Formats: sequence, C-alpha cells, structure tokens
Amino acid sequence: MEGKYGKKISYDPDWKGPLHKRSCTDCFWLILFITFLVGWSCVAYYALKHGNMEKLLHPSDTEGRKCGIDSAVKDKKYLIFFDLSKCARISTEYRSCPTTQVCVEKCPDRNFLYNNARETLPLAELKRQLICKIDVKLNEIYRLDQIDMLVKAEKCASWYLESTSIVGRCFPKGIWPEFVNSTITVPDLQHAEAFVKAVANIEDVLKKVYQDIKETKYIVLGIAIASGFVSLFYIVVLRWLATPCVWLTILAVCASLGYGTYETTLVYIKTRYTEWLVLLVIVATILFLIILATLFLRRRIYLACQLIKESSKAVTCVLSSLIFPVVPWVLQLLVLTYGVTIFLYLLTIWSPNYRVEMMDNNCICDSSLNYVNNATCDPGIFNANCKQSGGPCILSACNLVGKDRPWFIKYFHIVNIVGFYWLFFFVSAFGEMVLAATFATWYWTLNKHNVPYFTITVGFWRTVRYHLGTLAFGALILTICRIIRLILEAINEKVKKANNECANTVMCCCRCFFYLLENFLKFINSNAYIMCAVHGKGFCRSARDAFNLLMRNVIRVVVINKITGWLLLLGKLLITGLTVAATWWYYTNKGKDDVYYWEVPAVMTAIASFLIATVFFKVHAAAIDTLFLCFLEDCERNDGTDSRPYYMSKRLRKLLHK
Repeated sequence: MEGKYGKKISYDPDWKGPLHKRSCTDCFWLILFITFLVGWSCVAYYALKHGNMEKLLHPSDTEGRKCGIDSAVKDKKYLIFFDLSKCARISTEYRSCPTTQVCVEKCPDRNFLYNNARETLPLAELKRQLICKIDVKLNEIYRLDQIDMLVKAEKCASWYLESTSIVGRCFPKGIWPEFVNSTITVPDLQHAEAFVKAVANIEDVLKKVYQDIKETKYIVLGIAIASGFVSLFYIVVLRWLATPCVWLTILAVCASLGYGTYETTLVYIKTRYTEWLVLLVIVATILFLIILATLFLRRRIYLACQLIKESSKAVTCVLSSLIFPVVPWVLQLLVLTYGVTIFLYLLTIWSPNYRVEMMDNNCICDSSLNYVNNATCDPGIFNANCKQSGGPCILSACNLVGKDRPWFIKYFHIVNIVGFYWLFFFVSAFGEMVLAATFATWYWTLNKHNVPYFTITVGFWRTVRYHLGTLAFGALILTICRIIRLILEAINEKVKKANNECANTVMCCCRCFFYLLENFLKFINSNAYIMCAVHGKGFCRSARDAFNLLMRNVIRVVVINKITGWLLLLGKLLITGLTVAATWWYYTNKGKDDVYYWEVPAVMTAIASFLIATVFFKVHAAAIDTLFLCFLEDCERNDGTDSRPYYMSKRLRKLLHK
C-alpha cells in the first residue's frame, strides 16, 4: 500500500507491533565490545597491582619520599614549602610548586625569618629553629657561614610562618607584619601574602560550609524527598490536567523570572555592582524569550499538551518505569568510579628519577661512583659516599628531577578513556532502549487493558536478549565522536599558545562542528533505539528508518516534539525553584541561628531536587519521544478502518483531523 507522503509501506495484517518476530542484532559489535572490556579489565588489573594510591594521598618531599610513609620520614607526616611565593605565581611550565619541600613532624608554631634570627639568636638556638632537608646534619655545622650557604642553596628555609595543616600540607595562618616590612628579598612577596590570605579565608569558609552541611543534611534530605513526591504528583496530574498544568507552569516560571528581574534591578540600583547587572540582563533575557516563544507557539503548545497527556497515561500505567532510571544511574556511577579509580592508579605508576647536581668542587665522592653533573644517582648512596670537609655536601646533592613512567602507560590511559566513554554511553543507551521498549509495548497494544503487568521487565529482558549489540554499536559511535572532541580540545590548548588568529578560528569551527555532530548523533541514536525496540532491526536499519520517518514529518518533529521538551524543562525548573524558595524561607526566618550561609542548604536542595526531578521527567521525556515516533508510524501504517485501526487515542485523532 502507499502511505502518507508517497511512502511505500508493505502492510502485514499479522503485524503485532514490537512483541514478535525478533532476533539478535549487531552481534559483531557486541563481541567487539566484550573483547574490549576484557582488555580494559587487564589494564585495570595491572594498574591496581602496580599502582599505589598513597602516592597521591600523602604529600612527598623534594626527593620523592612520602611523608609519614617512607622509612626515612616515617615520623614526619606533614609537608612544608620553603617559599610559598613561588607557589603563588606558579605557571603552566610547572606541574607542582617549584620550591623545596620538606617533611616535618609538625607544622611550624612560630614565625621565623633567617636574616633577623642570625643577628639575634645564638648559634645553637638558630640551628634548633631551622627547618632543613633531611640530608643536612645540623649537628655537624659549627659556623654561620655554613648555614648561610645552606640557606642560599635552599637546603634550609630562609623563612616560615605559623601554619596549620590542610590535607597534610602546612599553610600559614596569616602574614607576619615584621615579615612583610622586612628587607628580605623574596620574589613577589605581595603575591605570597595574597596567596596565604586567600588560603586562610578559603579554609575558614570551608569550615563554615562543612558545618552548615552537617547541620542541614537531614532537612535538605527531607526537602529533596518531598521534591520527588512533588515531581511524581506533577506527572500524575498531567494525565488529566495537562493543559492547565502546562499553562500554570509557564505563568509560574514567568512570574518567578519577573520577580527575579524586579529584585535584581533593586539590588543593582542600590549597589551598582556589575555582577548584579549581568544577572539582571540574563534573567530579563530568559523571561523575554519565554514570553516570545509562548506567544508564537500558543497553538502548538495545546497540541503538545495532548502528547504530554498521552505520555502521562503511559507512565502512570507502568509506574515501575519511574523507578527504573535509578538502575542506569547507579550503573553510570559505578562506571565513573571504576574509570576514575583506574586513572588514579595509572597516575601512580612511576619511579623517581634522581640526578646529581654538582654545584661546587668541594664535594668529593667515592671514585668508584663516577658521579658527574646530571648523572643518575641514589640519595642514600650519594649521602653516604659524598662528603665535604668531613661532613655532608652542602651545595651539591642528589635531587629528584622527575618521574619515569613505563612507555606503555600512555596507551593504557587511552584504553581507559575509550573504555570509560564506551561503557558509560552503553549504560545510558541501555536505559533508553528499555524505556522505549516499555512505552512502545504500551502504545502498540490496542486494548490498553491487555498491557503486560510487568511491562518494564519485558522490555528489560527483550533488550538484554536481543539488542545489546545495537547498544554497543551506538555507544561506539558516540565514543569516537567524544574522543575526537577531546583531541581537538588538547590541540586547541596548544594553538592558543601560538596566538595565531587563523588557527584559532579553524579550531573554533572544528570544535563547534563536532559539538553539533555529537548532539545530532545522540538524537539519531535515541530514535534508532526506539525503532529497534519497535521492529527489532539492527542499528543502521533502525537509524535509517527513524531518520526517514522524522524527515517526512519534520514540521511536527520541530514544533511538537521539541515544544514538549521545553515544557518539561519548565516543569523541572518550577519544582527546583519551589524547593529553593522553601529552603530560603525556612533558613532566613525560622533557622537563622542554624547556619552561617543560607546559600549552602539552598544550593544543596537545588541540586538534589533538580536531579530527582530529572530522573522522573527523563522517564516522561522517553515516553514522549517513543509515543511520538510510534504515533508518526501509526499515521502512515494505518488508516482508521476496522482492518487497520489507529492505535492513537481519539483525542489525538481529532486534533490531527484523523
């Protein structure tokens, strides 16, 4: 028979929608995916066996010893920086703070300035207050000029301040006025002062934020759970009152934005801060765009409301679908944890690279060692066999200059990145197809009373039994596109340094193109999964059929389907806004003494409620996308006669003049 738009459709009177005549699809890609996962597991095994997470968690000194871990510094678990001003002006050429770092038993509890101390303190007290590298034997130092050489060579700290420990690192509590006003020539002292003050302020703020989180966690959890019930109630109400709910949502969002525009205007007039002006422009622009879109699309919004009502019927008919997104969400969280863990362990697979630095000719080493400048060395052997005037060498040393990693580690990183994205996209696609199979089953069941009771279970089993290969292929396509984007980002960082306008323009175009391409592929993949759930065909066939079907109904796709996505977004924003407003009201009126910053619980509830609403509305969006594609095919496959009845509701038929 000839369907709408001249499309040739072979009518099968025994066709029963998505429930029959199904076989395994894209088996080659499933085998390839499983093979890659086995290889990725081997990389994980190697990383876990040879890596050591303690290398990241515990600070290390300049020679690479782990503070509180290695035998030489077992009782010294804190790290002090000799010159924090270098950390304050750190540049991209350094991977860490470029100053001497030493493990100490405790962070300094006093301020120390060598130029002042050498003039006022006796030699014994001066040596007691000095903080030096582990190879410096102060008990063998008897003259001030020797200490001067040690300080000049950065083997002993020229200054330090009263400090506190932050993740095992010693950071000053504040700047000592005598230190600031002294004549000591420390580079960029102002930067160091600003850096230390910033660290102190950040520490104070973080402590208050942490305290706020502890005090408000149960209330935030309660509000977040309440937002989940509000989301569920909103979706259920859409089944009967979709049109008034949608219009009330639009009005509520516009009213909220209008109030936000009013408040930001008052604050800007009062303070004249640029930040408030920027916020005012953003809020006003969003309000204007929503009003403009509503005015121009008001007729299509009504039709979109009917599609939302149909999807609400499907969702409330299969309530277990609202819980199912937790499964892929947990799996994605596990994939993220797995990938990040392997990445961190791979980072710790390295061995220290020590090199000899011969700063003078007074350091005499055993002739059998054949030490020359920049030769490889071992700190223990160097300190035991290299002496200066019967004592340890002062200016010459065996220093850590880098970290040597096996040549294949970079390829293991590539495998880990590809595996992470491939498995992450696979899990996401799995969730999409299970929901698509569930709602397609609901749509193509003519008598809705015959919908299987465990519809979500049927969709789950059908996906696992037949279509994992299709998911693997679709996820691989997105992975390749994402890897290309990552490569472009890396190239873009290098191009920026060249400061070439032409190259920057080309890179900007390439990045924009692949960003749009990835979003287009996600759109194609989602619809391919729906068609695969309906007909049980492979990825390429399903993607082609879905694309052709959408292109034959491009006006409906752009106007109706996208409007529903916009309306659901407004619903999520409304629920999030209500929870934030409730939190703000409580902590500015009832719980003033409970928190330092009311913004902390407000932000927590905003994030939690938006994520919870997203989980519920994601199911609703999946239902809309599936039913819309099924509806388009229903229009072309059937004509409303007894032999080929429509599966759509009577209301949709009436609106579409069927």
